Amino acid sequence: MFILIWIRKIYKVISADASPSAIAFGVLFGLILGCLKITSGLAFLLMASALVFRVQISSALLALAVGKGLSAIGLSALFVPVGARILEPAALHPFWTWFLNLPVVAWLDLYVEGVTGGAAVGLVLGLALFIPIRQLILAYRRFLHEKLSTNKFFRWATNFWLVKGLRFVFIGTGVEA
Repeated sequence: MFILIWIRKIYKVISADASPSAIAFGVLFGLILGCLKITSGLAFLLMASALVFRVQISSALLALAVGKGLSAIGLSALFVPVGARILEPAALHPFWTWFLNLPVVAWLDLYVEGVTGGAAVGLVLGLALFIPIRQLILAYRRFLHEKLSTNKFFRWATNFWLVKGLRFVFIGTGVEA
C-alpha cells in the first residue's frame, strides 16, 4: 500500500500545474539536502531557500528521501574524501580561511569536510539530473497527458467502472457512479 501512495504522489507532482523547472529545482534541492546532515547550517539555509524560491516541495521531499536512501547505502562514504579534496589544497587555504570566517558563512558548517563533500556530491547529482528530469516532464505532459487524454479510445476506456476504481487507487480522485 505504501508503494501505491508514492506512485500517486509522483503522478500528482508530474501532472500538477508546477513548471517543469520548479520540479527539477525541487529534485536538486532535495538531493543536496539528502546528502547533508539535517542539523547542519547549510541544510537549514537550503530548507529556508526552498520555501522562498519557486521550488516544488513534493519533489524536494521525494528527492530528499532518495538522497537519504543513497547516503544510507554507501554514498556517504564519498562525502569526507570529496570535502577533504575541496578544503585541503594548500593553495586554497587563504581563500577558505577568509570565506569560512565571513559572518553568515560561518554558520553554514562548511568547515566540516562531510558537510562540504555532501553538498558537492548532492549538487553534482542534482545538476546531472536537472535537465533530464525537466525534459522527461515536458515530454510526459506533451505526449501522454495532452495527446492521450484527447484520444477517443482512451476516453471510451476510462468510462468503465474498473478503470475508475483503478484511478481512485492510483490517483486518488473520486469515482463517479
